[in-house]
Amino acid sequence: MATSTQVRSSLTRALTAWALASVLGGGVVLARRPGPVAAGVARQTVAWGAVDLGVAALSLRPPRPAPEPQAAASLRRLLLLNSVLDVGYVVAGVLLWRAGTVRGRDSRGDGAGVVVQGAFLLVLDTVHAARLRTTRV
Repeated sequence: MATSTQVRSSLTRALTAWALASVLGGGVVLARRPGPVAAGVARQTVAWGAVDLGVAALSLRPPRPAPEPQAAASLRRLLLLNSVLDVGYVVAGVLLWRAGTVRGRDSRGDGAGVVVQGAFLLVLDTVHAARLRTTRV
């Protein structure tokens, strides 16, 4: 099993890489003036990437000092809570995708973009939580 410090570091690196790729990739697509579906995916990709960069930056702060079992258990709880939220993002994205239009605008691309971002975060959070299987503290 990995320590909480190792998992935080791995999580921050992966989230930063994903966020940078999202902002850059989405920006390139938007610069090409795509159709409404691709533009929606690109908008969501840039927006989620920017938020993920902020989260990654916040995770660079040192955690509160705590014994390793408590630190690991706390990080694992946070990651599992995030995983539940990630499922909600995927469901919301599917609903937006399937709606087709929202307020007169094509929502398929936005929905697809939310699904991709939420699914990535779900995998990221659950994989890192699994690395922290802990004993009860």
